[in-house]
Amino acid sequence: MIKIMKQLKFDALRLVIRNKSFLFFTLLMPAGFYLLFTKVMVVGSNPEMHQFYMTYMGSMTIYSGVIGAIFGVATILKNDRDKGLILLLQMTPSGSKNYYISIYTITMLLNLCAVMVLGVLARIFNNIDLSLKQYFMILLIVLVGQVPMLLLGTMMSYFKTQETLSVACNLVVFPLSIVSGLWWPISTMPSWLQGIGKVMPTYFANNLLGKAMLHDQLDLEGFYGIITWIVLMGCMTILVIKIQQKKGLRNSEA
Repeated sequence: MIKIMKQLKFDALRLVIRNKSFLFFTLLMPAGFYLLFTKVMVVGSNPEMHQFYMTYMGSMTIYSGVIGAIFGVATILKNDRDKGLILLLQMTPSGSKNYYISIYTITMLLNLCAVMVLGVLARIFNNIDLSLKQYFMILLIVLVGQVPMLLLGTMMSYFKTQETLSVACNLVVFPLSIVSGLWWPISTMPSWLQGIGKVMPTYFANNLLGKAMLHDQLDLEGFYGIITWIVLMGCMTILVIKIQQKKGLRNSEA
């Protein structure tokens, strides 16, 4: 536990406190989008608008998690691997396990911070008042819903160059956010695109958050969908790691 805490402190300093752009993209950009869509582009005071203000808070929370997990985790792991930090940790007695736990924990904590930031903005600007029970359910859904994205970010960190990774992140994050209905309602999209969006892990998480905020009964299908994606992404991540390890052995032998 002491080693994990030391690793968390080390990574928090270099990735969060000394990296303002990481904070901007995971916390401030989703908050800015929330204010833009609820106070500038769409304004109203009827019950439907009040409901929109609540559900859009959930959408921006999921969006924050997508940015942190894909842009953040993938880039961090790629940079640390290229610099030899992960290889160095793997040669230590404790290995790289604490390193990965630290990176994932920090990313999840930042997403939970996004919940708090968006909750405060929703309360101040849109008079959204959520109960402690609702916040508990929101935090639980956010934590579970971010796992597939963390695994995806881990897989993407194995791209050969930083330039390829940057392009891939953009090609994943923004289309995924659109088809999942994070930026605008999925009902406004063509039916064929809705069919794709409704099987995405981000859609399942966003739908569950909306129900939690509106006091609706949670749909177990959403949890099953997220768990299915966790299993799928977990298997794919293990496969990618095994392939990369074999490539590394062949290169070392050559």
